[in-house]
This record gives sequence, C-alpha cells and structure tokens, in this order.
Amino acid sequence: MSTARFPSTEPTALRPPHERGTLRAFGLAALFHLLLIALIAFGVHWKSHPPEAVEAELWSPTVQRAAPRPTAPMERKAPQPQPQPTPAPPPPQPVATPKPQPQDQQADIVLKQQREAALKKQQAQQQALLEKKLEKEQKKLAEEKLRQAEQKKPQEEKQRLAQEKQEQQDKLRQEKLEQQQKLAEQKRQEALKQKKLEQQQAQLAASSRDDYMKQLMKQAGTGAATSTGTAPQSSGPSGTYGPRIAALIKQNTIYPASLLAQISGDPRVSISVTLDTNSGTVLEAKVERSSGVASWDQAALDAINRVHRFPPQSSGEWPRTMIVNAGPRDPG
Repeated sequence: MSTARFPSTEPTALRPPHERGTLRAFGLAALFHLLLIALIAFGVHWKSHPPEAVEAELWSPTVQRAAPRPTAPMERKAPQPQPQPTPAPPPPQPVATPKPQPQDQQADIVLKQQREAALKKQQAQQQALLEKKLEKEQKKLAEEKLRQAEQKKPQEEKQRLAQEKQEQQDKLRQEKLEQQQKLAEQKRQEALKQKKLEQQQAQLAASSRDDYMKQLMKQAGTGAATSTGTAPQSSGPSGTYGPRIAALIKQNTIYPASLLAQISGDPRVSISVTLDTNSGTVLEAKVERSSGVASWDQAALDAINRVHRFPPQSSGEWPRTMIVNAGPRDPG
C-alpha cells in the first residue's frame, strides 16, 4: 500500500479544499422542500373536502304496515316447590297476523267518490223535483190561461160579431152613398146629354125645316136642274143630312187623346146604320169598312148608339138605311 506524501511547509496546506456549489445545493434543496410542502398542502386540502350529502327517499306505491314483533316469551319463574303439582300452563295462543288494512289513500278515494256520487244523486233528485214543480206550475198556468180564454171567448166573439156588423153597416152605408152619388152624377150627365141632344135636334129640325122650305120653293120638279134621275123625287138622305149626322156623331164620340195621338193620318170607318123610319131610332149599326184602328171603330159605334135617335131630314122623314163615314180628325 502506498501513501501519499503532502508538503508540510504550511499548516493550511493540509486542509481539504472547499467544495464549490454548496450554496447552490442548499438553495436547490430548500426549493425542493418548499415544492414538496406545497404539494403536501395541496393534497391535504384536496382530500379534506367534506363529502356531499345524498338523500334518498324510499317509498312504496302501497302502504304496508310491518307486522308486530313477536312477543318475547315470558320468563318463567322457577317453580316453587309445591306440595301438589301445578297444572301445565296453557299452550301459547297463536299470534294472529293482522289482516292487511285497507289502503288509506284508496279508502279516501272511494269515500270521496261515494260522497260525490251521493251529492250528484242528491242534486239530480233536487233537479228532478224542481223540474217537476216547474212543469206543474207551467201546466197550471196554461190551464189558467185556457180557462180565462174560454171565459173571454163568448165576449170576444160577441165583440167580433158586433164589430163585423158595424163594419158591414158602414160598408153598406158607404156603398149606398157612393151609389147615390154615382146615380146623381149619371142623371146629371144624362140630363146634360139629353139637353144637348134636344138642342142639337132642335137645331137640326130648324135646319131641316129651312131645307124643306127651300125645297118647296124650288119644287118645279123634284130634282135638280142637272139631275139625271128618273124618279118623281129623290130618295135617301139629302146632301146636307150626312154632314149633320157626322157632326152629331163626332160630338158624341168619346176617344182618349192619348189613343188619338197614336193614330197616324185620318183613317175613316164606314158604318151602316138602319133607322126606324117613323121615329129615327137606331135599329142596327155595324161596321161596313174598318178604319184599321179597332178602338176608333168601336168608339164610332158607341157614339151612334149613344145618339140613339137621329133627327129627321129636311123633308121630315128618316131614311131607312144610311152609311156614316167617321174619322178621328173630323171637325166637330
């Protein structure tokens, strides 16, 4: 074994040299300790959280009551010495297991349904009683109305008959009054017409007399100087008789202006008139040739029938037949 030899000139030369990095090693060690302490503190804090409480409620859809606990057997006392043997104790009665009680909830529901059914039944009975009472009152009211109507019926019938009688009397009175007024007006119109006709007949008679006198004055023969006839005297209506009759018919013609405005031109109707030669009364009048306007033909016929009696000719006689021509625009 070899040994090393050191110089022994200085005492410090024998000391070991200082290790370098000691402070850094202490710093690193302190740092690691601090980290370790922090990790431990964090771990302790993480584990120290109190567990969260969890509640669970266990329930059953149907309520069941637990069976009673079995009774503990009674302690038997030590048999006392008896002179006589004691009878054997009765055997223990079997513990009757309680019957399952009806469920309270179902019982409540059933009870509630029963109460509701009873209430509905009671309400239905009350409603039926009310309806029956109402029907009875309505029936009674209807009977009362019917009775009152039956009582009022004769009186109403009497009033109705009296009213109808009064209305009928008023109607008859009004009709009679209107008929009287109409008859008076008709008489007045007939009187005016008769008066006018008499005036026309008087005028025609005067004119006929004048014509007759003129004819007498001119009678040397019975015909005109230019006459080509061979009869002793002229027959038929004289020359002025026709226009007079036409004017007379025109005056008695009633034709509405509204219908006249609808006629164009002057259509003329030819009417054959048959007279009574003794009185001039119109025996027959008929249309020989129509004017083409039926209303005007009928108006002319009505006018002839309205004249009824034609005036005589200037000779004082009436022709047997004659033709009357009339137009709606003839001068009156």
